[in-house]
Amino acid sequence: MNMQIQSLSRHSTRDYLLLVALSILLLPLGSQAQPATSPSSESSAEEGLRTAYLVRSAEALPVVLMSARTSLARNGEDTSFTAAAADVVVVGPAVRALAASSDQADTLRQSLDASVRIAACEIAMEKAGVSPSDLVEGVDTVPNGFHELFRLQSNGYQTLQL
Repeated sequence: MNMQIQSLSRHSTRDYLLLVALSILLLPLGSQAQPATSPSSESSAEEGLRTAYLVRSAEALPVVLMSARTSLARNGEDTSFTAAAADVVVVGPAVRALAASSDQADTLRQSLDASVRIAACEIAMEKAGVSPSDLVEGVDTVPNGFHELFRLQSNGYQTLQL
């Protein structure tokens, strides 16, 4: 009987230590948890919630631009989400879609008119043979698109990569 108690005690101690170790490992995840209820669109805008989208695919660009425009809509429409700012950072071959001669030129202008900031990665532009003068007027350039996303994240932007 005494042997069984010692064995049980060793298992309980081991289990307890395992539980403590897991708790310590999972603690950082808990600090990143989202609230159970989402704030209203008015409070999101008032708090200055800002979004940034990293776009690698020209096919995803129209949807991202529409989402960014919609997130900034403050015209009384009942939207599920309202942002104070929306930035779209374009990298890779997708920078070709930012040219004034592209099929996306009108969508880009609509987005810029709606206060969406659009930034093209200069590294990608160089590789794709796109010069700053080729871009739709109002599109910004940044030296490195990934670094721009990191900068936005460090300034409190919520980010999404596509």
